[in-house]
Amino acid sequence: MKKIIALALLAGAVVAANAQNFTEGWENGPATFNDTTGLTFGNSGPTNMAFGSGTWVAFNNSANAATAPTGWFNNETIWAPHGGTQQLTANFNNTTGTNTIDNYMMSMVRTFNNGDTIKFWTRAPFSGAGAFPDRLIVKLSKSGASTAVADFNTTLLTINPTLTNTGYPAIYTEFTATVSGLSGATSGRFAFNYNVTNGGPGGANSDLITIDDVAYTQAVPEPATMAALGLGVAALLRRRRK
Repeated sequence: MKKIIALALLAGAVVAANAQNFTEGWENGPATFNDTTGLTFGNSGPTNMAFGSGTWVAFNNSANAATAPTGWFNNETIWAPHGGTQQLTANFNNTTGTNTIDNYMMSMVRTFNNGDTIKFWTRAPFSGAGAFPDRLIVKLSKSGASTAVADFNTTLLTINPTLTNTGYPAIYTEFTATVSGLSGATSGRFAFNYNVTNGGPGGANSDLITIDDVAYTQAVPEPATMAALGLGVAALLRRRRK
């Protein structure tokens, strides 16, 4: 009986891990996000945004965010979303003048483990001469439900780290950020951080990015663990038949 309970608990842990997985295409957000009239989500501080996958938190930490024309918003008219009818957008108007853009879209709280992946698609308008360079960082917070930007101190992936004219794709391209370096299961959030120095309407950098079709997947148990689970269940079934 003890072995049966142990195996059941292990199987339950696998199911629980899978239950944390989600996908998000930004299709079922707040009303003004859906109809494109809401442009300043997160500019007044951490702002809850309920989407199909759960409640994300928008927080524009850019210079002069309170008076900036845009925060996070939906714009499906500049180019087609990667999938569906909507896409998450940030642009040079996340700040004013010439300043640093530091805009976050924070995920729901999850229990992270090494090997978890965050896949998503993103693009900018141009690549090459004449482009205003953009940068996106995927960051991890290991501080539970916190929405303090200082807690997002682990970088999982950076697109165009040195802000070159060719460093951000001009067609929808898939990227994968992989969680690593944890000592064990860790509660926190990940965030998309639109992060551009010398940005804004007066800056040499920052134009516009979109993000679409996000998929968070928890790492599955190692094959050896799954095999052991299967063998253990099979052995118990044989014993019970005897």
